[in-house]
Order: sequence, then structure tokens, then C-alpha cells
Amino acid sequence: MFTGSTTLRRIFAQASVAGMILSLFSACNVTVPRHYPANKPFVYEYKIKVEADLSNKEKNELESGLTNQLDDSIRVRTARKLFYHGFNTPVLDHPPVYESGNADKSVIFMRALLNAHGYFKDTITYDTTMRYEKDQQRTTVNFTVKPGKVVQLDSISYTINHPELQSLTDGSMKKTYLHRNRAFARDTISFELDRLVDLYRNNGYMRFSRDELVGLWDTLDVSLLMPTLDPFADLVNLQTQKDRRENPKANLEIRLRPGLDPTRLTKYYIGQITVYPDYHGDITADSVAQLEKHSTIVEGVKVVWYNKIFKPSIIPQNIYLHKDSLYRISDYQRTVDRFNSLGAWRLVTIEPRIRGGSDTVDFVINLTPAKKYSFNTNLEGSSNYSAIAGNLFGIAVNAGVQNRNFAKAANQTITNIRYGIETGKDSLTKVKFTQTRQLSLSHTIYFPHPIPNNNWVPAKLRENFRTVFSFNAANTERRELYNLTTLNASWGYEFQWKHQLFSIKLPNIEYSSLSVKPKLNDLFQSNPSLRNIFTDGFISSIALGYTATGGKNRSVNVFHANMEESGLVAGMIRSKFLDKNLYKFVKLDAEFVRKVNYNKTSLVMRLFAGAGYEFNSTRDANKKNNLPFFKQYFGGGPNSMRAWGLRKLGPGSTIKSFGSTGIPERYGDVQLEGNIEYRFPITVISGVKIKGALFTDMGNVWFLKKAAAPSNPEGVFNINRLGKDLAVGMGGGLRVDFSFFVVRLDYSYKAKDPSPKPENAAGQNVWFYNWKPLKGQLQLGISYPFIL
Repeated sequence: MFTGSTTLRRIFAQASVAGMILSLFSACNVTVPRHYPANKPFVYEYKIKVEADLSNKEKNELESGLTNQLDDSIRVRTARKLFYHGFNTPVLDHPPVYESGNADKSVIFMRALLNAHGYFKDTITYDTTMRYEKDQQRTTVNFTVKPGKVVQLDSISYTINHPELQSLTDGSMKKTYLHRNRAFARDTISFELDRLVDLYRNNGYMRFSRDELVGLWDTLDVSLLMPTLDPFADLVNLQTQKDRRENPKANLEIRLRPGLDPTRLTKYYIGQITVYPDYHGDITADSVAQLEKHSTIVEGVKVVWYNKIFKPSIIPQNIYLHKDSLYRISDYQRTVDRFNSLGAWRLVTIEPRIRGGSDTVDFVINLTPAKKYSFNTNLEGSSNYSAIAGNLFGIAVNAGVQNRNFAKAANQTITNIRYGIETGKDSLTKVKFTQTRQLSLSHTIYFPHPIPNNNWVPAKLRENFRTVFSFNAANTERRELYNLTTLNASWGYEFQWKHQLFSIKLPNIEYSSLSVKPKLNDLFQSNPSLRNIFTDGFISSIALGYTATGGKNRSVNVFHANMEESGLVAGMIRSKFLDKNLYKFVKLDAEFVRKVNYNKTSLVMRLFAGAGYEFNSTRDANKKNNLPFFKQYFGGGPNSMRAWGLRKLGPGSTIKSFGSTGIPERYGDVQLEGNIEYRFPITVISGVKIKGALFTDMGNVWFLKKAAAPSNPEGVFNINRLGKDLAVGMGGGLRVDFSFFVVRLDYSYKAKDPSPKPENAAGQNVWFYNWKPLKGQLQLGISYPFIL
């Protein structure tokens, strides 16, 4: 009885503390006015109620649109203050005096929106309620909107008094936005007019615009005005009139505007194309006169330059306007977009010049170069744990340079160098030393076209295709543990199609050389399985990547997948070096992230799954049980299971020390993880947005082969033990949003821990074991923890 009472008290105490924490992160919903007009009615709140036979989704969307139509003096806005009359309080600052004229203007604006959506028989009324608080006269404006029946399209006709334009129109009706019995909506009609203009412009009619089209409509059946001697016909007409009132219809006709300029109907062909790749619009004519002018013809394109900043040969391949071909607005826009996407030019303008009295148009393309080099630096801070030195504090500096015009061919290069150290106390001498040093260099070249040439890629795909060469070198020295040198070089391609990105690295070459120091050898003696993790070696792989983005309305979805295979080809070659160093494995992982945006808050959900298998055909016995450790998965840290330190989770339900007799860092060949995060605004300080988050992380890492941990079967993936092996962390955090980057501070607690320290073995998989608010994990991160 006593034990049960103690357990209940513990549960209630935990629930009470959890409730206090949640209350701190949750927002007070009572709005507090500040700097209000005393003893005068001011707008405290507004409400919009839509009364119509619509679904909840349709009502919410209509109410949201009507809210945006309110006059600024009615549409009051609140801002949350972190500490003002409580925590995270919504504050109404400088509310306007209520005037009925502003409400009347809001009605006019709302009616315009309803008309645009096809509602022409609406009724909008409003009233006010007032609540007195000391010298405050808080006024709530209540709008009631009855949109009535939406007017539907009954007939649609196109009377284009031009044979070719009429033929183009008739042949494109499968793509029309207008359909019978659909809403007579302004936006839909506008989309249709824009579609017709683009259709005509893509067939040579360069000067055609929206002004040349007019839409005529009516909602009256002409037959109702014609008397008849047939009483039965009158009955039919009267019934038709009643139906029209109950289900209003509109007839729409699209035609050419009377009296338009006939030159707007001229069909144009492309003449001479002239390009100035080093154009500077701000240079005076006198300055230009002092420069030596050069020009050449490349593939029919005239290239003119004063300073040879770019090779003329690279220009034509980026132009989709071709001499003697029919003018198309899509080719014009593709050319502008292509030069903008290269990054070598900061401004792109194309000037059409019509030859007088002809159907030929010449084009002058002015390209203003961007600044060739840009530099960036940043400072990082981190915390880690070492079996030798315990808790470590790290600091690193990064420096990078970007070249936007490498080799004068609009190629981009990015070079980064990073140097970092970690400091901590020696476990024996207690003297503080630099425990880790890391130096890395990376260099990447982006070629905006296929290499070796363009011919093997279809022409319509080339503008979204680029070649990537990358090289990385790094050295990491962990005092008393190891010295690791890694080299990586890859050649690959990236291709973007609509909302999808494909990438391939062929080949991807990686080599790591590990020099083991005495302390790590001691760890090997006490835990032999660590030899399978800390290995050097050689990788010759093919790596594939795929990313897709999508979503609709308020949601955004991102799916990302990777596949890498090593040793398939190189393994056919027998040599002493490859037999000793080559890894043969396959690795696949996938990630799905969904973000749902609400009015001021958002909900982010993430799923991740990955696995890698080292083939038994790997010839070195120390390498055939695990993926190389620099390819393995790990949990913990600011971007993964946030209740655990970096590489301090798992594998599986392992109970091992993190010290010299255990497993100091945890890796695995399998990883499963799910995250859910609720984000909400807190306040704004000097233009900087402060946001909050509540989150839950769930997942773990495992070995895939039993041989990887013969003495630790709990660390090997087993689907029957999945529920037991999954770790769960819960917490909250702050995000300081500087617009160009986000500083994130998260605090999380181990709600369920499958791999605790040996001294906490009794708490394995016990929910909220020995729960103490200040015994959680603090994580500092840059940007959001997931893709979104």
C-alpha cells in the first residue's frame, strides 16, 4: 500500500511539473491593450461569420480571404510580449478609435472579394459590442456575411476575328480554365485571358497583350423579353426565370477589342541576336569610348565585349532565341531565367528591336556581371564527450570563398577551410589540454552544362543540368585516441526537373587512414568489437540522390532518398592495397518531412529510415561486419535525438559505459527516427522574431550483423524488439530568427531510454525514470533541425 501511494505521488508530481513546463511554453490568450485612447471606443477585436451552405473548409477559406479585405483600422493586430502582464501575452498596441465609416469601407472591400469569387447577391451586415474595463471601451466589430448563391457559367464562347488566332484558340480548348457550371470568378477569367495571351505570344504574336482582349458577359436570358401567344411556352419561360433566380447563371464571350492597333496582330520572326556579356549601364559614353571594342560571331550570335571577362564561346549555348525562327515568349523567358540561374550576372535584360515595316525583330541581350568573388566566415561552438577527457568544449572557425566566373566560363567554385579544437581535462593528470584538433579543406566546381559535351543530354533538359567536381581533405587528431586523415574526390551530375532534383556521383572515391594511439588500443582490449568500428579503408562507390518537394494549400512536403554502392567494380580488381582496404557495401536511406502551416503556428513531422550492409565478400576480416564508421548512422545532438548527446544513443538496448571500459561513441548500420515539432511565435524584439517549440523525438541506431557485436545481441536490429529498443525524448526550445539564419536552443529530457549508463540500468525503458527537470540535455544549433 505504501509503495502504491508513493508511486501515485510520484506520477502526480511528475504530471504537475510537466504541466508547469507546458504552461510556460503555452501562450496566454487574453489580449492586453496598451497605449489605447482612454474613455473612447477603440477596436479591440473583430469577428467574421459566414452564413452559407458551404463545407467547413470552404467557409474557413472564405473567412480568411474576407479578413484580408478588412480596412486597416478594423483589422487589429496583436504581438506577443515575453514578459508583459504574464508570460508570452498577446498585446494590442495603439488600437485605433472605432468609427463606423471604417466598418462601412470594410464592407465595400469584402463585397469586392465576393464578386471576384462569383457571389453577386450577397448581404453583409455588422454590429458592435462594447465591454468596459476601467477607462477602456473595448469594441468588438461583428460582421455577418451571407454570400448567397454563386453565379455559374452557363455558356462560354470565343469570337476572335482573326483566322489564325481563332484556330489557335479552338485547338487549345483542352487547357482552358473556363467550364460550364463552374463559378463565374474573376481570377478564373483572368487566368484564361493570360493563357490566351501566352498562347498567341508563343506563336509569333510578340506585341499581343491583355489589352487586346475583352470579356462580355450577361446574366439575363434574352428569351424572357420576347412575348409569346403560347401559354405553355410562357409557363416554361417563367419556370426558367425562377430557376435563374435560385441558380444564377452567366454567359461569357471573349473577343478581340474593337479598334485595336493592327500591328499587334503581326507575326514576328527572330533576326540578329547581339550580346554584351560585360554590359555596365552606369558607365558614361566617354568612358566607353576609351575602351577597345571587340566582337565576334559564335554560332550565329554576335558577341560584343570591351573587357574579356567571359569567353564568347559560352554565350550561345545559353540562348534559346534562334535566328530565323518564330518568336516565342517561352524562349524569351527561358533565356532570361538561364542567364539569371548561372549567377555570373546580376542583371539580365533583353531588348527587342523591330525592323521597320517588317516582321523581323532583332534582340540585344545586356548582361551586367556580378561581383566575381564573395567571402564568408563564421564561428561555431559545440559540446561533446570523450572517454579520455570527459566533457569537451569545442570552437571552430570556417572561412569560404565563392568564385562566380571560374575559367571565364560562368562556372562557380566554392572553397571552404575549417579549423577547430576541443578542450578538456586529462582523466589522470586533470590538466586541461587541447583534446581534438581538426583541419579540413573542401573545393567544389559547378559546371552549368554536361561534360564532356552537350550532345548526350536532350536539348530540353540541358538548362537544368550541371556537372559537379568535388574534392575534400581533412585531418582529425583525438589526443591519446587516434589520428585520422581522409581524402575524398567525386565527379557527378545534378539534374532538376520541376520540383525534383536528381544527382549521381560516378565515381565517388574516399580514402581514410587511421593511426591508432595507446588509449584506443586499451579500449580495443576491453571491448574487441570496437575494432570493427574504428577502421580505415578505401571506398570506390556510385552514389545516387533524389529530392522531391510538393504540397498544397498550407502544407509543404519534402522527400529525400540516397543510395550508395561501393566495391562492385573495384572489387573485381585484385591487388594487395584493395584486398586490405576496399569496403564493399550498399547503403540506402530515405527521409520524409511534412510541414503544416496554420495562421501563426506550424506543425512539422519527420520520418527517417536508413540501413547499410557490408558484403561478406569484403576481403579484410575487420571490415566485413560493419559499414565504415564514417558511413555509419548515429543518434543524438542538436539535429537528431535531442535528449541525447552527439553519438550517445544506442545501439539498440545496449547497456554499456561511455568510459574507457565501454563504448565511448555509438554508431550503427541501421537507423530509424521519427520527430514531431509544434512551432509558435512568442514575441518580436527589435525586429528579431523569438519563436518557441514543443517536440518529441523517437528512434535509435542498431548493428545489422550479429558478428558486429557477438557479446551484445541487444545492439543488433530485431524487428520483434523494436518497441523496446525505440528511445523517446521530449522537450521544448527557443528559436531566435534573424531572417538570414536561426539560432536554436533546445532542452530535452529522456522520456524512455533503452541504452542508459550501467548505474541507471534499473531505468531502462522505464518512462520518465528518476525524472528531474534540470537533468535534461541542452542543445545549441544553427537553423531548424530538419529540412523544413
